[in-house]
Amino acid sequence: EKNFLPLSSISNVRTILCNENGYYPIYTSDRFGFNNPDAEWNNNIEYLIIGDSFALGSCVNEKDTVSGKIRLYKNTTALNLGHGGNGPLTEYATLREYIKMIKPKYIIWMYYEANDLENLKHELKNKILLKYLLDKKFSQNLVEKQNDIDEYLNNVYQDFLFKNTKLNKNDNKF
Repeated sequence: EKNFLPLSSISNVRTILCNENGYYPIYTSDRFGFNNPDAEWNNNIEYLIIGDSFALGSCVNEKDTVSGKIRLYKNTTALNLGHGGNGPLTEYATLREYIKMIKPKYIIWMYYEANDLENLKHELKNKILLKYLLDKKFSQNLVEKQNDIDEYLNNVYQDFLFKNTKLNKNDNKF
């Protein structure tokens, strides 16, 4: 319904991930809704990580993600633009949207053969994602739309929650 396609999550919110290791990793999303310490955006970025849930760091603490390990062991900057459920075309679109302000020295693109080609089949049906392939200058200017993205995704998540629980939208228990 919107004239944009969000490629990240809600910014500056506590996010709980899956429990595969006996704990629920919790992180606060950065200013653009990714799993990074927000201050990392203020640095010159050496490594940029792009991919799906593996790049995001699903089910592990931020310090144990690929970007977290790079920061620790290489003592350098690393920014994570991974997001669960992303396929190659969404990852490419994310790269195009955010690379202008990052200008990394290195890009690590994480590919997962178990589902990335299947994701690509679905992504190729999305009119907005196709524009990234067909027009080298196309941009949704998502960096400038984070407030709109936050509002839209908050509404989507609340609608989902209320449809799948016994909560009432007027309860204001959030």
